[in-house]
Amino acid sequence: MASVKILSVSELNQYLKTLLETNSLLKNLTIQGELSNVKRAASGHLYFSLKDPGSKIDCVMFRNAAAGLKFLPKEGQQVTLRGSLGIYLPSGQYQVTVRSMEPQGIGDLFQAYLALKSELEEKGYFEPDRKKKLPEIISRVGLVTSPTGAAVKDMISIIKRRNPLIDIVIYPSLVQGDEAPKNLIQGIRTFNELQSVDVIVIGRGGGSIEDLWAFNDRNLAKAIYESDLPVVSAVGHEIDYTISDFVADLRAPTPSGAAELVAEETMSMMRALVLLKSRMEQSMQARITANRDVLLGMKKAFMRFRPRERIGDTRLSIDAIQERMSRSIKRRLKDERRQLSNLESRLEAMNPIKVLKKGYVRVTDEKGIPVGSVAGLNVDQRIHLRFADGEAVASIQSIKEN
Repeated sequence: MASVKILSVSELNQYLKTLLETNSLLKNLTIQGELSNVKRAASGHLYFSLKDPGSKIDCVMFRNAAAGLKFLPKEGQQVTLRGSLGIYLPSGQYQVTVRSMEPQGIGDLFQAYLALKSELEEKGYFEPDRKKKLPEIISRVGLVTSPTGAAVKDMISIIKRRNPLIDIVIYPSLVQGDEAPKNLIQGIRTFNELQSVDVIVIGRGGGSIEDLWAFNDRNLAKAIYESDLPVVSAVGHEIDYTISDFVADLRAPTPSGAAELVAEETMSMMRALVLLKSRMEQSMQARITANRDVLLGMKKAFMRFRPRERIGDTRLSIDAIQERMSRSIKRRLKDERRQLSNLESRLEAMNPIKVLKKGYVRVTDEKGIPVGSVAGLNVDQRIHLRFADGEAVASIQSIKEN
């Protein structure tokens, strides 16, 4: 019986690499396709995929070759490239090492994106005058996004860190694929029907033009345009632009950036209150100091001249001044207390405990995530109920949707 040579994984990949790199056809490839998921590393190397309607392949263009490009490679661009096929040994993946590349035109997806952008722009979907401003006080934020992605975790963490008074409601939605636009639209419409949040944030993390394509949907753009609540679009990285970004009332460069924007509004109000209090205290102290100086000056003048015939008039003058000062200070204190009271009332209106005292209950699942819809519940599921005076644990016996 002939002995069988046992290869290691590295030996197998090295053997395949040698076969590919010694093949005369694969050493001098000329390929046409559409650029996708283009990334330039800090080293200067260019990584991307080349695709057509049926398939795609990974490509790398090393720094020296990339430095010779006469155009800036962009998502969706049609190109012709020349290079060789090889294997990246650490992962065993084959890829094209690109020596040169020339632009040929714009890919189908990018053409569709530009066509829809132009159409909606003509209809006035992007007009600055129709965009709604974020409320001065934001007490509840609605997130329409994937409940399991890294983006939602970042947003929740940043909002709670910057302003723990803000309540967060999540509408779980797909953010990629054919069904994603329907989910996103339903999330926007649900929040508008319930009017349960002050602002809506839609978004997801970064990806290729295909990954972000759900946010280039015509019907989603219409839902954002028709929303009564302000909508913040937070899709991908700072360099990624989708139709949702242009239609939304506010575009955040990243999901984390959106969290900072919605939390900043209320934090600004709280900082303004602290600043106002400090200025009021300084103003009152300055007035007291000034009045004390007046009194001291009058006392010195009285002690210096001591005219008997003016003692009575001086006493009356001092009494009148003191009376005016007292009335002025009391009036000022009354006005400033009223301002403080108004500001305290506004802050109290934001207190979630006050809402609970009216009979409302905050429902969360076992992970502490708020439950805003029966669609997120299952029979026999354990839930936590937060009342104004304590908490309780319950189990779902039945579910009935409206």
